[in-house]
Amino acid sequence: MTTKAILSEARYAKLSRDIRTLIEEGRQRAAQSARQELVQTYWQIGRRICGEGLPENAGYGDAVLEDLSDEIGIDLSTLKRCVHFFQTYISATSSTNLTWSHYKHLLPINDAAERTWYEDLTEEDGLNVIELSRAIKEDLYTHSLKSHGGKRAARKLIRPTEATYVYKAVVERVIDGDTVLLKIDLGFQVWKEQRVRLAGIDTPSMDEPRGREAYRFTLNELAKVDFVMVKTNKIDIYGRYVGHIFYSTKKLSKGGIFLKGEYLNRNLVARELAKIV
Repeated sequence: MTTKAILSEARYAKLSRDIRTLIEEGRQRAAQSARQELVQTYWQIGRRICGEGLPENAGYGDAVLEDLSDEIGIDLSTLKRCVHFFQTYISATSSTNLTWSHYKHLLPINDAAERTWYEDLTEEDGLNVIELSRAIKEDLYTHSLKSHGGKRAARKLIRPTEATYVYKAVVERVIDGDTVLLKIDLGFQVWKEQRVRLAGIDTPSMDEPRGREAYRFTLNELAKVDFVMVKTNKIDIYGRYVGHIFYSTKKLSKGGIFLKGEYLNRNLVARELAKIV
């Protein structure tokens, strides 16, 4: 006769936490996949329209697009933007971080080098749509050019301000100057252990003096606090989670730490222990 397993209270609690974590991770993957699919779909729509030669026949093409807009229930402006998207990008983008809303702000930029610069900025710093829009309005690209020779100057690390994908986390271990192991509070009593690399920066390797100094700085700074706030919703090309870490020794709320606390990524750069990448 098979003996039925009886879960202890601790094992049941762990089972519940594990399932909650799997559900949360699945939801995040599904949302990310949906955003990527939307971008791919709009590029395909642009290709299909261009395949009929409609953009080359302005008056007639616009009339056809108006009819299509009414028939399929997509705004005329979106259809025109799909055409522009296909004409601007020779292949469907494979970015996991640029959404259609990002591209709506990027497409009006006619200069290819400038547009690419903002794409790289968004990818490297994990900018959301509001932050990208602000960067374009402030003309950060022009300000990043050196006065002599028009070469790109070192850019500032932009502090995130949009409080999405911001979590409380406990530092389990500092691995090196720009990499930490966090225990992240996902809510609903779900915690996830995750290795996180600091976004937008790079510290020297641990076998270099400056690398060991960066490690000690990160270790000492994070040892001052019981928890940090981390903003992370991006995976880099190596499959690593990247994030922005905020902390404070003052009595601030979690939101206050995110908005007003110390910004570890920037502090490492300010002390010349890391470079912006």
